[in-house]
Amino acid sequence: MRTPYGGCGGGVVRRRWALCVALLAATGLAAHGQPPEAGAAARPLAGYVLPDGTIQIVTYSRLAGVVRALNRVYVAAHPGVRFTVLEGDNYSAMAALTFDRSAFAPLGTEYTRIGLGDNLKIAAEPVGFRIAHASVSPRSGVPVLGVIVNRANPVASLSMAQLTRMFTVGGPAGDIATWGQAGVAGPLAEREVHPVGPMPSDYTDSEDPQAGEFLSTDKMGGLNMNHRYVGMARYAEVVQRVKEDVAAIGITALNVPLGDVKVIGLKSETGPASRGSAADIAAGRYPLDRFVYIYLRVGRGIPLDSFGKDYVRMALSDEGQRAIAAEAAGYIPLNAGELAEERARLDR
Repeated sequence: MRTPYGGCGGGVVRRRWALCVALLAATGLAAHGQPPEAGAAARPLAGYVLPDGTIQIVTYSRLAGVVRALNRVYVAAHPGVRFTVLEGDNYSAMAALTFDRSAFAPLGTEYTRIGLGDNLKIAAEPVGFRIAHASVSPRSGVPVLGVIVNRANPVASLSMAQLTRMFTVGGPAGDIATWGQAGVAGPLAEREVHPVGPMPSDYTDSEDPQAGEFLSTDKMGGLNMNHRYVGMARYAEVVQRVKEDVAAIGITALNVPLGDVKVIGLKSETGPASRGSAADIAAGRYPLDRFVYIYLRVGRGIPLDSFGKDYVRMALSDEGQRAIAAEAAGYIPLNAGELAEERARLDR
């Protein structure tokens, strides 16, 4: 599998985004191909139609299996359509969509501030659709995140409000700096909380570059991580730190080995604590739930691409959701309420 855009994101994002621009510009030197003969028509002279007539998709690599599974469903309904799939990171897919070199962008994250800022220089804000929940399968796919503590820590669960006050600074309810403030009694009560987790931004290379922005923006009210927070490039390092430090609390992927630490429950404003089981995630009961997406390009003054809309409609169909569920990465299909929301947005 060719991976020409594999270095377009992750670390020093601005420099790598510039590399993406150059690579994508190079792909545009060839003449546009003819749009597919079946299914919704591709936009005339669309940059994502290759000279041989195939539809190009640049996808986040951890969604490549899902994209190929969905392609098979689409081609079964529209035999005249052929696809070329290129794998890269999330920024690869964002840049390809920005420059019309991908029919849509399968992403393991919502559009980041950097990706959106650069996109808006060229096109209107892209429109994203949830297609599945993240995965709890071992070391596969975009991971569901969970909270771990040392096995000697008596805490069994925390609310999302408590977790936010432990990890961030400047919230209206104040910070939680010691374990006693979180309701823990005994020798640990006076110990300072030592929060650890993914890197807080994607300016530094890591195995899950956008997780820090997801936590801060989507789950913790846009607050910055506090001065005690230690960001780590790999989730195995987070687990090791929590294993060694009784006062540590970590946010990690739930699909890595966790036998040496304790996964604790998380409570939302309503409902019981959840430790991120597949059933709780599917039912919408897990506060740190995370989704994967397909984004559609919106040109200035141009409506959503009809081919992209048709593909998303297929991904949100019962057959598309079954294809996602059967794929080896273990992504969890959307529940009935979530599907209804996304389908309604697509039809607006």
